[in-house]
Amino acid sequence: MALGFFDGIHLGHRKIIETAKQIAIEKNLTLAVMTFFPHPSQIIQTDKKVCSYLSPLSVKKEIFAELGVEKLFIVNFDMDFAKITHEQFVHQFLKKLMCKHAVAGFDFTFGYKGKGNMQRLEEGGKGLFEVTAVSEMKYKNKKISSTMIRHLLISGMVHEIPYYLGDYYSILGTIHQLSEQTKGAKSFKILINEEYMLPKSGIYDARLVLEGSIYNCMIHISEKTLNILEGAVIGFDDMSSDEIAKIKFIKRLPIKDIKNFFENMQLAI
Repeated sequence: MALGFFDGIHLGHRKIIETAKQIAIEKNLTLAVMTFFPHPSQIIQTDKKVCSYLSPLSVKKEIFAELGVEKLFIVNFDMDFAKITHEQFVHQFLKKLMCKHAVAGFDFTFGYKGKGNMQRLEEGGKGLFEVTAVSEMKYKNKKISSTMIRHLLISGMVHEIPYYLGDYYSILGTIHQLSEQTKGAKSFKILINEEYMLPKSGIYDARLVLEGSIYNCMIHISEKTLNILEGAVIGFDDMSSDEIAKIKFIKRLPIKDIKNFFENMQLAI
């Protein structure tokens, strides 16, 4: 069983799940993941509250399935859960589920006030289940973490995210409104389906992924943006309202580059 919140399911998270998967294969066990919802900061008083996600729960479920997870446990993180001790967590959530091998990141904490750590997990499971702590992953001497990806989004540095996430940051939404513009461009609005964290306000070079096809587009995010994004795409006539689309953020564009962006897209048609 891999343990963690796994927001974003970045390269560090994938290392944990791949480690658990390899152990499951070697021991002929079921590959399981235990995650938590909502984010603990929404329940426990903290200076840094997380109210939007890199990967909302429905998206995490799909990614876990793609990674070969056979059984998924989602623990409701409420005040009652926040108050259980680390010993109670081991007994109620691992022993009772007959976990045979627990896998988590080296800095995984659990139980009341996070007093449980990997050493205490190993002590609590002695004779019942084994424990593997997965070491830290870094890029340019910086820890690969959900916190780092959030920092890059807040800074608008989406071009750096693939080094941490393994891919460009993306969101899912529904095409909401279409209209024609000059120079062959089609403007659109996309209704965001989930509680995604959005990048810093600005204009972004992005990719519109629709029914397996990928199109260059431009996405505008303003400080007033809530759940509807505005975008423009060139050379695409088959888009229609109510279609589910993915937006991948490639890089934030300086104002001077926006005209060149449209010209380059036209040349590519």
